[in-house]
Amino acid sequence: MVYTSPAVVIDNGSYTTKAGFALEDLPSLVFNSNYLVNAEGKVVVGDDEMALEPTNEVMTLMDNGLVYNYDNILHNWQYVYDNIDNNNGVDPKEYPLMLTEQAWNTTKNKLTTSQIVFETLEVPIFSLVKTPLAQLYRVGKSTGLVIDIGASVASVTPVLDGIIQNKCAFHSKYAGDFLNLHIMDYFHKKLSESMLLPAKFQSASDSFKTFYISRNILQEYKCLALNYQLQDIQLPGGNHISLSDQTNYLNNLFQPTLNRLPGVTIPEPQIDKPNTHGLTNLILLCLKNLEATLLPNGNESHNKFARFNEIFKGLLSNILITGGTSLATGLADQIVNDLRVLTPKYFPNYAYSPYSTSAIPSIAANDVSETWDRLFSGWLGACNLASMLNDVSEESNSVNIALDNWFVTKADYEELGEDLIVEKFK
Repeated sequence: MVYTSPAVVIDNGSYTTKAGFALEDLPSLVFNSNYLVNAEGKVVVGDDEMALEPTNEVMTLMDNGLVYNYDNILHNWQYVYDNIDNNNGVDPKEYPLMLTEQAWNTTKNKLTTSQIVFETLEVPIFSLVKTPLAQLYRVGKSTGLVIDIGASVASVTPVLDGIIQNKCAFHSKYAGDFLNLHIMDYFHKKLSESMLLPAKFQSASDSFKTFYISRNILQEYKCLALNYQLQDIQLPGGNHISLSDQTNYLNNLFQPTLNRLPGVTIPEPQIDKPNTHGLTNLILLCLKNLEATLLPNGNESHNKFARFNEIFKGLLSNILITGGTSLATGLADQIVNDLRVLTPKYFPNYAYSPYSTSAIPSIAANDVSETWDRLFSGWLGACNLASMLNDVSEESNSVNIALDNWFVTKADYEELGEDLIVEKFK
């Protein structure tokens, strides 16, 4: 069966939600994933809509990269259906739906999500696709090392022949929000909070002020230095913040304990707790655990390392660096350069040139298409998969492949229930 309606694709990130039809080149909706509840008890979603209610508390839907607030995630998804198609809206009963999920998503979350989309939204067909697989699919790879640096989470996921190596996939909270804490600490030493806010938001709730500053100032401060002609950012009151020392903050992602923050406890790194390590160590621990998992025990022959050598080369020559925070100037280059220096030291048994270590696509400053790819890679990859439902060519088997591997129909869900969800989205 070929579906004539394009799938609706939603990628819920901790910072923004990206959504649109699978056949679009870029998401038509990009809005903050947070929400607020106004004085009348109505849940308000969307940046412009939230800006009309600044005295209310801004609340979150995500924690550790996963949806935890299922009471209100429905409002996020309903906002997509109400505003997609140039704000004309569509009926969820008439369109396939694909959502993204992190590799460490829980079975309970998958079941709750499926229940909402089938029983409340009543979508006809649904898929949960793992973000790293979608991101690799986007660049035409089935094997690679996906390094995703988002707002709340930085993750390292090895993928071999389309299979995520879950035991060796690690993540930590040393990502964009952690970087924001350091930048705000610098701001507080240089200027007052009122200088970061326009007059109409001076009496807003504390959580709304944080929401506004993050959306309108911190993102620019981290990423606008991609334009090397830009030296500073103008604040709402007319003052300016220099970008000249922006790259100093990136060191905190690699060495989280380097600069202490007032009132924030940063645990010392422990070898058995990957989430306590900075970015480069997180990657090296991932590779070390993969080596220990895949190498046969008790075999000390010269050929012991042969199989992993090929895997090692395949991963390090196909590093996908993605996520909004990865756009910070110099961050992707530092990751690649660190690996070129450190992999010969930590992996001396492999015949591998560190200069073969490379990111895909190649890192290029001021490349607009790469910027979109890094910001929207999960959504774009999911769109590639979801669009298989609309493949009408006679010689193609794309629809059957999509149905067999990615999607569950409402009829099958009603017949087979939770067991089908657990099996299909494992």
